[in-house]
Amino acid sequence: MTSIDIYGIKEQIVAILKADTTNLWDSTPNSKTKFRKIEAGAPSPKAAQEPPLPRCWVTSDTIVANINHIGVVDSNAHILDEYELRINIVFVVEAKDGPKTEEAIDDFTKSIIEQIDTNYDLRTPGGNESTRVAESSELLNIQDLPQQFQGDRVRGRVIKYKVTVRA
Repeated sequence: MTSIDIYGIKEQIVAILKADTTNLWDSTPNSKTKFRKIEAGAPSPKAAQEPPLPRCWVTSDTIVANINHIGVVDSNAHILDEYELRINIVFVVEAKDGPKTEEAIDDFTKSIIEQIDTNYDLRTPGGNESTRVAESSELLNIQDLPQQFQGDRVRGRVIKYKVTVRA
């Protein structure tokens, strides 16, 4: 059985999100209309409340992966596994003005979904098919920011994906 680099897949998603310099990312943003930080790994409740905002994390869900043995057999042993990774894209924005905050959250949600849908196989942005790291990615649901990350200062969402990888 071959294992997969789960953190590497999260880093690839970060690269895909950072490739959208029109709607999502600017390394030196002058306004708060783009993420100031996009990183792989889980946010801490404290980090979600602190600058720089807006901010985004790519992390694992509670169930990290389901693994299925595919029916490919060599010398009486399976040689291919299919991993269904559960990936969360968590983001927070500053919560100053209710309607404007909600609009910013909706705009970020739309842009993230469009960017991942365009790169459904998580290939290098603008890259050939040979650079893909997944068979597919599927939007599962969109949720409000979990209670442990909420505060007076921030609001946000969690976008949940299923990413299928064969190894």
